[in-house]
Amino acid sequence: MAIWGADVQQLRDLGKQLQSGATDIESQKSRLNQMLNTTDWKGPDAEKFRGEWDSNHMAQLTKVADALKDAGQRATKNADAQDQTSQQ
Repeated sequence: MAIWGADVQQLRDLGKQLQSGATDIESQKSRLNQMLNTTDWKGPDAEKFRGEWDSNHMAQLTKVADALKDAGQRATKNADAQDQTSQQ
């Protein structure tokens, strides 16, 4: 008979790591944004880069962080469900 399930602790650890990765990305995004905004850079190239950063790159980093948060929450919920099922 096949057994289905997961190592609950490993699944919880994975959930924590995924959420930690999201936090790391958000922190790095904030540091980079601050650095870009305080860099003495003027002209059309600077304006273009800042526009792309604000409209594209920041949004993409936010999407990645949100996806990692979501994956971390799902891993934790799956661990909880596995734990409940195992106790029945």
